[in-house]
Amino acid sequence: MLQKFKLIFFLLFICDPCFAQSDTLKWQLGLKLKSSDFLIDPAIKHVFADIIVYYEYTFQPLRAAKYLPLVHAYSVLNRRTAILPDSSGRTLRYAQLLFDLSGYQGKLIEWKAFRLGELDEQVIPIKPAMDRVFLEAASEVSQLRKDMIQQLSRLDNDQAMGEWETKVADLLRNTPEIMEEKTVGNFQIGLFAGVARSIFSGKTKNHFTDAMGIDLGFNFDVKRSRFGLDVGLSFNKTRQGLEGKGNWPAAMKTNFASIELTYGLKIPKNKWLAVPYVGLAINEFTPAKSSKDDKRRLAGYSPVVGLELNRIFKNKTNPQENASFFYRIRASINPSNFIKNNSGTQINLKVAVGFDAAKVRSRLVKKT
Repeated sequence: MLQKFKLIFFLLFICDPCFAQSDTLKWQLGLKLKSSDFLIDPAIKHVFADIIVYYEYTFQPLRAAKYLPLVHAYSVLNRRTAILPDSSGRTLRYAQLLFDLSGYQGKLIEWKAFRLGELDEQVIPIKPAMDRVFLEAASEVSQLRKDMIQQLSRLDNDQAMGEWETKVADLLRNTPEIMEEKTVGNFQIGLFAGVARSIFSGKTKNHFTDAMGIDLGFNFDVKRSRFGLDVGLSFNKTRQGLEGKGNWPAAMKTNFASIELTYGLKIPKNKWLAVPYVGLAINEFTPAKSSKDDKRRLAGYSPVVGLELNRIFKNKTNPQENASFFYRIRASINPSNFIKNNSGTQINLKVAVGFDAAKVRSRLVKKT
């Protein structure tokens, strides 16, 4: 469960925390403030800055009640309510120091969370662990800010300002940058549904029309290997009468069922995925209207070879799962469907839509 918290500190000014995106400036290393980022009011004597440090956390479940904390933190300047008494270089440098200290606080939160490593939920629950991280970071930066404000308010010289700029720059440089790394698991499962058409030749075509109907199935992936189960239920008719465990009169409505058990190799490229595959096919004709005692059934077991082509049109990711939605075209051929006394080559064409889902594992890593 994702929990979000907001740590707000006010620098001599209480502000409205609701703000429009165009009125905010998110801290990033190297960003320099300009006088246009503030309101200028000569009537005031101090810098009124509205800087908010946001953070949120969740966790990656591991084995046996273990977990990895995942934290994101950043600071924002509210330009709509930030006020400077003037636009002089010294005033802007002072405001820059306040902003950079807030950026350091965000980096410090992420660094402290990273250093926690793997934790035991039964010993250290996630909320107390995160509360301690946030309070330690806030306390450390609060003391730095207090010392800086006191010193710079007493000394009106560039040397003190330069010393603090060097100190804050060192803190930012020496605090590692932390990022969240996501890896998709080796196991993936997919579901799909669509339409199918089977085209017959040889003796099969002499007695049955081509079949068209619904197609559905699922696939199970292990790394680049794909194991598939594809089931089709189609509808057709007999062309001419035949005998096979009973009489099959001409023009009788029939059902054609096919099952493909396959193994394929995934070949991804950008949003496309090709999977050449081989496997075993089971094919069966039955009368469309038959009783439980009807013995009429023509079946065959045969090898199948084919190719599926997927086009991913949407990805959806949450902290623990990644889902890819796709269109799929699948074509296969049975060199012979081995239908007893009525065998022939069989071509299967299928169009489907579906999704693949895989577990996502996240962790905090030092950015290099």
